[in-house]
Amino acid sequence: MFGKWQLRDHEAEQKIFNRRLLIAGLLIFLLFCSLILKLVNLQVTQFEYFSARSDGNRLHSQYVPPARGLIFDRNGELLADNQPIFNLTVVHEQVKDLDETLEFLGSLIRLTDDDVEQFRARLERSRVPFASVPLRYVLAEDEKSRIAVNGHLLGGVAIEPQFVRHYPLGNLTAHSLGYVSEINRTELDSLSDEDKENYGGTNHIGKTGIERTYENLLHGAVGYEIVEKNNRGQVMRYLDRTDPIAGKNITLHLDAELQRTAQEALGEFRGAVVAIEPATGGILAMVSKPGFDPNLFVTGISSLDYDVLVTDTVNTPLFDRSTNPYPPGSTVKPFLGLAGLHHEFVDYDFAIEDPGYFHLPGVSYRWGDYTLRTAIGGGHGHTDLQKAIYQSCDVFFYDLGNRMGIDTIHSFMGQFGFGENFALDVSYARTGVLPSREWKQQSRGEPWYPGDTVNSSIGQGYMWATPLQLAAAVSIVANKGKVVEPRMLKEIDGEPFQPSEKNSVPDVMLKDLDYWRYIEESMAMVVHRPFSDQFRDYGTAFEAIAMKDRDMAYKMAGKSGSAQVVGISQEILSSTDIIVSDLNKDHGLFISFAPAQNSEIAPQIAVAVFVENGEHGSSVAGPIAKTVTDKYLNEILQIDFEEIEAISNKSEPQQSALVTATDD
Repeated sequence: MFGKWQLRDHEAEQKIFNRRLLIAGLLIFLLFCSLILKLVNLQVTQFEYFSARSDGNRLHSQYVPPARGLIFDRNGELLADNQPIFNLTVVHEQVKDLDETLEFLGSLIRLTDDDVEQFRARLERSRVPFASVPLRYVLAEDEKSRIAVNGHLLGGVAIEPQFVRHYPLGNLTAHSLGYVSEINRTELDSLSDEDKENYGGTNHIGKTGIERTYENLLHGAVGYEIVEKNNRGQVMRYLDRTDPIAGKNITLHLDAELQRTAQEALGEFRGAVVAIEPATGGILAMVSKPGFDPNLFVTGISSLDYDVLVTDTVNTPLFDRSTNPYPPGSTVKPFLGLAGLHHEFVDYDFAIEDPGYFHLPGVSYRWGDYTLRTAIGGGHGHTDLQKAIYQSCDVFFYDLGNRMGIDTIHSFMGQFGFGENFALDVSYARTGVLPSREWKQQSRGEPWYPGDTVNSSIGQGYMWATPLQLAAAVSIVANKGKVVEPRMLKEIDGEPFQPSEKNSVPDVMLKDLDYWRYIEESMAMVVHRPFSDQFRDYGTAFEAIAMKDRDMAYKMAGKSGSAQVVGISQEILSSTDIIVSDLNKDHGLFISFAPAQNSEIAPQIAVAVFVENGEHGSSVAGPIAKTVTDKYLNEILQIDFEEIEAISNKSEPQQSALVTATDD
């Protein structure tokens, strides 16, 4: 039957169904086998590869920066520590659109153009993939809150704690201590491969001063840790860690109280004060004023703040006056006097008649005495070496220097550190200039003239010295020729610092040891020789120092100096005729050591004071040296000179005590 009444062939349909079922089953089996093979390939054959990729997405190895070593003064006062801050950091690889993210962050917190510029510079220096790069340091509490609330929109952005350098005394130690700041490209390229690895998690490095000199001690050794991070770059857990090794703590010879006293004593003047302990060479104070706040540099100084510092051409706060040279003026006269005695150009009886000027044979030019610019005028009359020192007679030293010649001056004064840097760990200090024939020929392309020697004889002309050099030189006089190289470092982790090499500078040896006594006595007269009826028979610093302190408990050996900034015409014979601007006034200098002429106590402190445009060494720089010395002897050391004198009067004086103490 046909049509709708046609009968169905169930047997044929069953065969068709079974065939289709078999084919489908076969296909499913083949697909299952393919899946199995794929799983085997993923889980077995390529396990290590995909496991590494998986770990790479969630597990990160990162550096752990070491804690920087602390810096203390000799009494344990903290000079440099580490303070916790919260930084805004960015993992560049986890940020979809950096510009968009920065713009959004700028709407949430204060983000200056300087911040963005410095951040992009850090990105260029970044050496590790997925490293957190600081965008902004020191977030405020409200800024942290706004970042946290919007954290879900800020993939790759995080708030991280960090310890950064902090200088509690601010500008007081800015030049002597220096500061740390971010590593620049030049510094990074100069590091060895090993050092680059050690600075992997560190953004800062010592830039100046002690921070730079002892960077290897202070930095420490980097650590490592394995962390698990989410897709926003946030650390979820710590899996493994190798602890860093903290930098070593160091103690300096520097005395913070004496440092404060020196800075305050300078008052409104620009200048420098350097104080040294003669027996050890320890630098007790090294002040340059004006200074600056080193904390500004730690986290990156702003363009505005930096412009303020560099555009101040009068005060130049970034300029270290303690380690840069100036004409030393008459402070060189005790050393010239020693040279004259040692080389037998003068003796104790030698004297000249000073008319107030000096001239070379056959030369019309007159080198005038400083007294030509005083109200009194005229010369010093009958003048021996001792009077030439305590009255600072230029003419005497013009004559002496001319007779000795520059070759003798150069070789002798070089023993005291002029033209050299004797300091063990102030490597950045300049050497100044101790002129010679060879130096002038090489630097100026000119021969040496007798007039050059005359100028050098009073610390003018081509002769330049730093306050640090002057303090070191007068320390040698205090030690009666024993040279102890100046140094800042006193202890490392509580252990006394011992230089790797013994003192490499030979002591100053004189033909007669009594010359030291003679010069010390002459320098003591600068401060303590009072007024008398005789013409100009008093110390130049007596009025400013000893006369103002009638009960001065100790004796100070000193020498004043004034260094001309601009030349003064020969026709000007009176100070009333000299009109110069404040910035062209003479520099005032003073060197000293104390106690002097004391058979029981060796000199405990040597001081060099430089007052920029201070005009007078005796009346301006001298009292500053006295203030610093008073502080150290009377308050810090608390020496009872009256008791010592009473004991000394009961026993036979020991004339060699001073020498013995400094020779140890």
